[in-house]
Amino acid sequence: MDNKKKKRKFWQIKSLGKDIFAKYFGFEQGIDITNDVLVLYRRNVVIKNIVFLSNIMYTIILFVLSISSQSQVTDWVITVLAFPITYVINKLLKTLIHLDHNDKTKQSVAMYVAAFYIFFSSVLIYARLYTLEYFETGAYILIYYAIVVISLYQEKKLLSSSFQGLLALLTVIHLIWTYNFHGLVNGQSLKEFMPYFVRLPEFGDILLRTLLFILFYFVVYAIVSMGQYMQEERKKELIKRRQVQYDFSHIVGDLFTVVFSSSYQLMDKKHAYQVQQMSEKLADYFGLSQEQIKNINHYAMIHLKYHEIRHLLDDIHAYDEKAYDILKSQTELGSQIAKRIQLAQKCEDIARAHVEDTANEKFLKEMLSIQPEIESQIILLSDLYITMRSLRSYKRPMSHHVVLKHFQKELSAYFDYDLKERFLKFNDEFEEMYNNF
Repeated sequence: MDNKKKKRKFWQIKSLGKDIFAKYFGFEQGIDITNDVLVLYRRNVVIKNIVFLSNIMYTIILFVLSISSQSQVTDWVITVLAFPITYVINKLLKTLIHLDHNDKTKQSVAMYVAAFYIFFSSVLIYARLYTLEYFETGAYILIYYAIVVISLYQEKKLLSSSFQGLLALLTVIHLIWTYNFHGLVNGQSLKEFMPYFVRLPEFGDILLRTLLFILFYFVVYAIVSMGQYMQEERKKELIKRRQVQYDFSHIVGDLFTVVFSSSYQLMDKKHAYQVQQMSEKLADYFGLSQEQIKNINHYAMIHLKYHEIRHLLDDIHAYDEKAYDILKSQTELGSQIAKRIQLAQKCEDIARAHVEDTANEKFLKEMLSIQPEIESQIILLSDLYITMRSLRSYKRPMSHHVVLKHFQKELSAYFDYDLKERFLKFNDEFEEMYNNF
């Protein structure tokens, strides 16, 4: 029992963690991916949150330096200044991002400001830490970190511009900070210095770092290109799907309108309740399971749920994932309603054909092909008995005795033999049910 509680608690914590991550770092959280401006807005929000975490990390690094035994006064000053500076940066980004969610220009400005701050801050942190033996490698990795964060925008143009700026800064860093280029020159002319510099290990290290950075950029650029291409294809597919969904909903809506308007007389509530009760009793006498009887009860009344899909015809304006799921469930309900109306129309066609003496072999085969399942036959038999007993525009009400003769003769061909025999055996009860309704 304790293990189950621990597991449940673990999954709850895990689910909470996923929800928090999706809220602050999920790129598609609650947005329409076909809207480029909203996608950019969401990316700006996520990048801002990443910048906020980066600022916390930078502050912690500077704080650790300021409390070290070798710290200088400038370390404390830089640490103190870092708090208001990072706050102002985050405030500026937040203001730019939330200024107008639907303005592409404002969101683009926010994107470039965030990108500039990301790589500029990484360079500044490196400039502060490159002289410290234990921090130099980690600080250098921040430049690669900047490229990765900027790549999250999935924007090739932005990534290319950032790479060019970072490559130029990286070259300056290598020549001025990482290796004291001015000290290596030592008063030599360019012609004298270059052959000497090429043979130095510093040159090989700078070349290797630059080539690795370029290689890293090409890999990230390839990933961004693939991601951007897949995003565009996904967006196009979603737009096509929504267009098909729009057209489909209107076609189905028009179809339902025609079917329901032409079948209004088949949706009489009193008649439907009579059919349901009689079908339930007949199904019980026939020996169906409770689950099957429950399904018969539901199906016998389902055509009265037309009001539940009325908005399918008139009120669909948005075509997002939620609307798609609603449309799917409503279409399935509409399909069931249409089938139930088909069964009710089959009953009317059989009754009228035999009253007007127009039934023949072709008509019999056509009727037998429509919903031949035993559950449908039970509803049809009950419906046909009630219809024959009731007043219609094409006939007068028939007595129970007359209707029974019809079922014993010409109407028997439409039903399973055992089902018909069960009905005839308990016909007195069905007569009583009809009379007392």
